[in-house]
Amino acid sequence: MTSRLALLALLVGCVPKAGTTTAAVSATPTPVEAAPAPAPVDAPVTPASPVGATDPAALTGAAVEPPSAAESRPRAVARQVNEAAAMLTTGDQSRAQRALEVLQAQVTENPDVAAIHYNIGVAHQILGQEAEARRAWTRATEVDPTFAKAWLNLGVISMSAGRTDLALASFQAGSRYAPDSVDLRVATISGLRQLRRFDEAIAEAKAALGINSKAIPVYNELALVYLDTKQFDLARFTLQKAQNDIDGAKGNARLYAVLGEVYYRLDYSGDAVQSFQKALELDPYQLPALLYLAGYHMDNRSWTDATPLLERAAKIVPKDGGVQLNLGISYRGEGRFEDAKKAYLEALRLSPSNPEPHRNLGVLYGDYMKAYDAALQSIEDYRRAGGKPADEIDAWVASIKKEQKKVEDKRRRDDERLKREQDERKKEDEAAIVPAAPAPDQTPVTPPAPGQPAPVPAPSPDPGGAPAPTPAPAPQPEPAGDGSQDPWGG
Repeated sequence: MTSRLALLALLVGCVPKAGTTTAAVSATPTPVEAAPAPAPVDAPVTPASPVGATDPAALTGAAVEPPSAAESRPRAVARQVNEAAAMLTTGDQSRAQRALEVLQAQVTENPDVAAIHYNIGVAHQILGQEAEARRAWTRATEVDPTFAKAWLNLGVISMSAGRTDLALASFQAGSRYAPDSVDLRVATISGLRQLRRFDEAIAEAKAALGINSKAIPVYNELALVYLDTKQFDLARFTLQKAQNDIDGAKGNARLYAVLGEVYYRLDYSGDAVQSFQKALELDPYQLPALLYLAGYHMDNRSWTDATPLLERAAKIVPKDGGVQLNLGISYRGEGRFEDAKKAYLEALRLSPSNPEPHRNLGVLYGDYMKAYDAALQSIEDYRRAGGKPADEIDAWVASIKKEQKKVEDKRRRDDERLKREQDERKKEDEAAIVPAAPAPDQTPVTPPAPGQPAPVPAPSPDPGGAPAPTPAPAPQPEPAGDGSQDPWGG
C-alpha cells in the first residue's frame, strides 16, 4: 500500500513516515517507489478568487472613468471594481494586468475598501508576484479583519511555501475575527492535521460542528484526522453520519472520495472503488478521488489504469511536484522510461528541495535504463538533498558500481570473443584461397585432324603500321586413289 500511503500523504500534506516504501523489485537496495513531496495538492481554499463590490454604498471616491450623469459615484466605483473582478476570474495575465491598473487607480481614492486591496492581491498572484499579493491581502485584513477570504489566501500562500505553521496562524487569526466562516474552520483543522496536532484538530472540528452542524467539509476533515490516526471505524462513522443527516451530503464528491479511502484502509476494496468512481461521476475533476483511485491501481500494479488518472490530476494541479512524481512512477511501470524521466525532472523543477525525484531518477537510470553514470550522479544528488539513511545510500552506490563493473566486464569479454572469431574467420578465408595458374602467353593451337593440313599462322603485324599481307591459300591435296578406276573413263 505504499503508493496509496504516498498519495494520501500528498493529499493531506503529511510528511510520510520513514520506511513507508514498497518492496524493491530491482537489484538495488533502494526502494523503487519514493514518497512524494509533503506539500498538499488539495488546499482547503483556492487562492486568487476575486470578489466583487456588492455594496456600492460602502465605496466612495472617483472612478477611473467619470460616471455618467445617471450613475452615482459610489455605484460607478462599484461597477469598475466588479468589472476588474470579472477580468481576474479568467486567470489571464494580460487581463490581470489591466485589472490591476484599474484597481490601483481606485485604491488611491478608496484606501479603506477591503475588496479593492483583496483583488489587487489576486491580480499580483496571477502575475506571479507573491510578495505583492501577500502585502495586498494583509492590507485587506487590516482594513476589514472579518474579511475571511483574505485570511484564507494568506494562509494558502504560506502553505505553498512550505510554512504550515505560518499558514495555521493566518487561519486561526481569521477564525477569531470570523468565527462563522466554515472555510477558515476547515483550513484550521487541515493545518493542525498537517502539523500532526491531532487532538487539537479534533477539538477544532467539534467546535466547528457546534457552530454549524451541517458543514459537510468539516465532517470530511474530521474523517481525515481519524484516517491519519488509524481510527478507521470512527472515520467511516463520521462520513456515514453526514450522509444520513445532512441534505446534499450524498451529492458531495469530496465526501465519497474520503469515504472510498476509508473503505480501502479497511480492506473493502470493492466498496472503495465504487466510492471513488461515484466521486468522479459527481465531479470528474475531484482531485482526491483521482489520486486515491490512482493509488489503488498503483498498489495493484495496474499502471495503464493509474496513468490517465494521474495525467488528469496533473492538468488540475500542474505546479504540484508530488503529482508529477507519482506520474513518473506510473510511466516507469508502463515501461515508458523517457516519459518517466521527464515527469521526475518536472517534479524536481517544481519541488527542488525534495530529494525524492533524485532517488527515483537513480532507480530509473540504474535499474531500467542501465545508464550507470547517470544513476550514480542522481544518487549523489539525492544524498546532497538530504536523502537518508547514509548507510543505505552507500550500499546503493556499491550495488550500482558492482552492476556497472559486471556489465563492463561482460562487454569486454564479448568484444574479445568477437575479435577472436573475426580473426579465425579471416585465417580460414585466407587458407581457402587457391592461387590461380598464370595465363599462357598464346592461346594453345589445336592440332589438325588427321588428313587435314595444319593452319598457317597469321604473320605478325608490321611494326611500322603497314597492313599484313594476306597469305595465299594453301593448295588442297589430291584425293587418294587406289588406281582401280581410270580417271578418263577408261
